[in-house]
Amino acid sequence: MKFLEKKPVLLAAEMAAVDRYTIEEIGIPGAVLMEQAGKAVSDLCRQKLCLTPTATTLVLCGSGNNGGDGFVIARRLLAYAVEIKIILLGSTAKLKGDAKTNADICRRLGQKIIPFESMTEADFLTADLIIDALLGTGSHGALREKYAQAAKFINRSSARVVAVDLPTGVDADNGTADDNAVKADFTVTFGAAKPGLLFSPGCEYAGNLHVADIGFPQKAFAAVNNETFLLPREEMYHLLPRRQKTDFKNKCGQIFIIAGSEGMAGAAILTSSAALRAGAGLVVLAAETAITTQLATNPTEVVKEPLHWQKSTMQTTSLEKFRQRLQWADVVAIGPGLGQSSQAAFYLQEVLQNYHGPLVIDADGLNLLQGKMEILHRRKGGTILTPHPGEFLRLSGLKKEDIPPVPVAVARRFAVENRIILLFKGAPSIIALPDGQVFINCAGNPGMATAGMGDVLTGTIAGLAGQIPLENAALLGMFLHSRAADLAAKEIDQLALTAGDVLSCLAKSIEETRKQHG
Repeated sequence: MKFLEKKPVLLAAEMAAVDRYTIEEIGIPGAVLMEQAGKAVSDLCRQKLCLTPTATTLVLCGSGNNGGDGFVIARRLLAYAVEIKIILLGSTAKLKGDAKTNADICRRLGQKIIPFESMTEADFLTADLIIDALLGTGSHGALREKYAQAAKFINRSSARVVAVDLPTGVDADNGTADDNAVKADFTVTFGAAKPGLLFSPGCEYAGNLHVADIGFPQKAFAAVNNETFLLPREEMYHLLPRRQKTDFKNKCGQIFIIAGSEGMAGAAILTSSAALRAGAGLVVLAAETAITTQLATNPTEVVKEPLHWQKSTMQTTSLEKFRQRLQWADVVAIGPGLGQSSQAAFYLQEVLQNYHGPLVIDADGLNLLQGKMEILHRRKGGTILTPHPGEFLRLSGLKKEDIPPVPVAVARRFAVENRIILLFKGAPSIIALPDGQVFINCAGNPGMATAGMGDVLTGTIAGLAGQIPLENAALLGMFLHSRAADLAAKEIDQLALTAGDVLSCLAKSIEETRKQHG
C-alpha cells in the first residue's frame, strides 16, 4: 500500500517538534508560519461564512503564539471591512516574539487591543463571528478561571465560532474536554490533525475540521518518525481493483464465507451480498442445512454450501467439501451471525488449521478466537480482525479502563504483537497494520450504530481481498463502507439508516471513488 502523500496525525509534543525543526533546522522563520496560519483561518472565514461589511467579529487572543495567530487573523479580516474587536486574555506585557510583533502591527493599524476584563457577556451575545485563539496545543488540564469565563461567554453566544488550532479546553492528545470547553463550528488546525480533534469527546467540540498546510516541509514531519495517519480520501481510488478485458470470474476473487445460524440468516445475506457488490467473481456461502435451504435464492448470485451434521459430528462428505472449499478459496471470511456453538467452534478450528490464505474474522469468529491468538502468529496468508470495543476487550484480555479515549497506541501494539491487521471499529474506526502504521478513518456517521453494519463491512473487505492485497482491502473496504453510509444518510435520516441502506449505496461509493481519478 502506497499513498502519494500520507497525512500525519500528531500528538502535541510531536507537532511542537515539527515546528521547532522547521524553524531551527530548516530556517523558516516562525513569523512566516504565523502569517500562513492566520491566512488559513481568515480565508476559511471569508469563504465559508459569507462575512458582510456589517458583521461584528470578536477575536479572542491568548498571550502565546495561538494569540499571535489571532492578531494576524484580525489584521487580515480588516481587509474585508468587517468590524473587529481584538480581545486579550492576559497582560500585554506578557506578549513576546512574533505574537508581540503582530499585536503591535494591529495597534499601528488603529486597532485597540481590549482587555477581557472590560468585556461583558452582552458583547458576545451581539457578535456574528468569534475567533477562539486563546490556547494552543500545549494546553492541558482544567481551564483557569478567566479562560473558563471566556469560553462560557463564547458558548452562550449565537455567533459562528472558529477555533484556531483547537477549541479552548480540548486536549490535543486525548480529546478530553473541560466542562466549559469552547464548542466551535469550525476548527482550523495547522500542519497535521491532532488525535484529540478526531476522537470523542474532542471531535464534538471541533465542529467541521480543516487541516491547513502552513508551510511545514515534509522533512520536518519525517524527523518525528510518526506512524499515525488520516486515511486519505482523495487517494483511495489508487487502491480500487481494475478489471482487465481478459478477466473472468475465477480471476476476480473466489470468496468462501462461513456465516449464519438459527435466527441469524440475515448476517449471512449481508456479508455475502457485500462481497459480491465489492467485485468478487464468485462467492460461496457455507452454513448449516437449515440456513442454506432458507437462503436458497437469497442472494440469488451466491452459491450455497450446506453443512450436514449428524448429532455432534459433521458428515464425512460434507467435511470433505468444506476442506476442498478452503483449498479453492482466494479469501475466507468467518464469523457474522455464526453463533458460538460447538459446530461454530469446529468451523473456526478447521479454518485456522487448514486454510493458509487471506482470512477475515468478525463477530462470533472473534469471540471463538479467545485464547487462541497464538495460532495467528504462524499464519502466512494474513489475517484481519474486525472487533468492536467489547470484542476487542475479550480478545485482548484488557479491561475497559485500559482502553484510552484515543486507542491508537493500544491498537498498534495489538496488531504488531499478533502480526495481524486490526480494524478497530468505532467513531472513528482505525486500522492498525502489523508494521506499526495506523490509519484513522473520518468518514461515516452515527446512523451506522445499528445491527448488520459489521456484516456489510466484513463482506466488503473479503470481496476486495480477492482482487487486491489484504492491507489495501482493509483500508479501502473500511473507507467504501463508511462513505456508503454517508451517501445513504443524504437520502435517509440517520435515525432510520439500516445496514441494507449502506449495502445499497456501496456501488455508488465505489463509483464516486473511481471518479476522483477523473
